[in-house]
This record gives sequence, structure tokens and C-alpha cells, in this order.
Amino acid sequence: MSKTFLGILLVVAVAAVVPFGMIALSRSRPSPLRPVHPILDMVRQPKFKPQSQNAMFADGRAMRPLIPGVEARGDLAVSNEVLNDPSFPRLIDDRRSAFVPNSAEAYDRVLQGVETKAKGQKGWVEVIPLPVTADLIERGRERFNIYCAPCHGLSGYGDGAVARRAAEMQASGADTAAGWVAPTSYHSDEIRSRPVGRLYNTVTNGVRTMPAYDKQISVLDRWAIVAYVKALQRSQHAKPADVPETERDKYR
Repeated sequence: MSKTFLGILLVVAVAAVVPFGMIALSRSRPSPLRPVHPILDMVRQPKFKPQSQNAMFADGRAMRPLIPGVEARGDLAVSNEVLNDPSFPRLIDDRRSAFVPNSAEAYDRVLQGVETKAKGQKGWVEVIPLPVTADLIERGRERFNIYCAPCHGLSGYGDGAVARRAAEMQASGADTAAGWVAPTSYHSDEIRSRPVGRLYNTVTNGVRTMPAYDKQISVLDRWAIVAYVKALQRSQHAKPADVPETERDKYR
């Protein structure tokens, strides 16, 4: 094999490596240039971002309010849920199909947490409008620990991991925690006196800095969380007389 051929082969080999080196170099650091998208798909499209303006509407808002009386089809029924018991996974109740309210009043009670009071006015539901069973409360405990405990704490005193971390950041003067509002304790007299319908509404629509959980948590699970919160409140303000006589000997 001649030296000329070896030289040509070496040049070709080096030239073949150069593109890969340039690709690796370009991927190792950000570029000030916009990326090239031969097929745009949905990367760039005409759209309105949240809180943006749209002169087509009289109020100038791109975000449109909900039309009164219109509900998403997925919000018209209450699906059952499964209790994640490793030894015996089971539905919370005996319903195999979704519960569909058969009247406007039933819809208001179960899906909105409100009911018609005196003089035809709406008010918060005072009693959970679903069968409250041990399985429902256990499911509520499970969902509470997932969605609520990070801020409100496992016992509901507002001392969850997120709240503690935010308090530490505020104490250190971190700007990122300047607007943090500490979660309210479930065991204050004000929260304990609130109707279950209002608690359900808070989980559904959020309040102040707490976001809405209507899309993350199903209707049944929201009521399960409310039932568990009421059980938590009762546990922290229980009296000896609350224990049935047949059970008292176990705690003496």
C-alpha cells in the first residue's frame, strides 16, 4: 500500500470525524441562534397565552369566562374509587358504575357542595352527601397524605415539609419565599366550625394561594378528604365520653 493512498485514507478518516465533533461541540453549550425546525408541528403556533389581551372581545381578555350553566361532561358523574389495600383491594362502596345525579338539587349537593336553604337561597352542605364509611375515610387519608400533607402536615396543623421549608427560606431572607402564606391549621376554631360543603369547595376551587385541585382529585376523593379532615379534627378534640363504653377498657 503506497504512502499516497495511506495519506488520502487518513485525510478521509479525519474529515469523517469532524462533523461528529462539531455536533458534540454545538450540543455542549447553548447557542444564541434560534433552533432550526424543518417540521414545526406545534412548536410555534398562533395562540393566546394566559392573561394576554384579545381585542376581538369587548372586555379585551383572551381568557374567556365559563358560560353559566355549562359543565364539562366529565364533571356530570361521580366515579367510584379503589381502596389501595394490599391484602384486599376493593371499591370504596358497592357501586360498579358512576353515580349520575338525577336532579339539579343532587348535582348541587354532591358536585358543588351547596344546597337550597330557607327562602330559596343557596348555602353550604352541612352533611357529607355520600355514605361515610371506614373505607371512604381510609381513602381520604391516602389522598390527603398525597395532596394535602406536603403543606398542611400529616396531622393538619399546617406544618408540612413545604411549609417548613418556606419558613426556613423566609427566615433566611430569600426573595423566592417573600410571598409565601403559611397554611391554616385545620384545628383552629374557625376551620373546625366550617361546613363540610365549604371545605369541599376549598379543595375544588382553591383559596388565596392554595390552588384548585378539581382536575387532580376526583369528586369522590374530595369528599373522602373532607371526611378524613373532619376525623382529624375530631381526633384532636376528642373527649373520654366519645369512646363507646365497650371500647373504653382498652384504653385504661
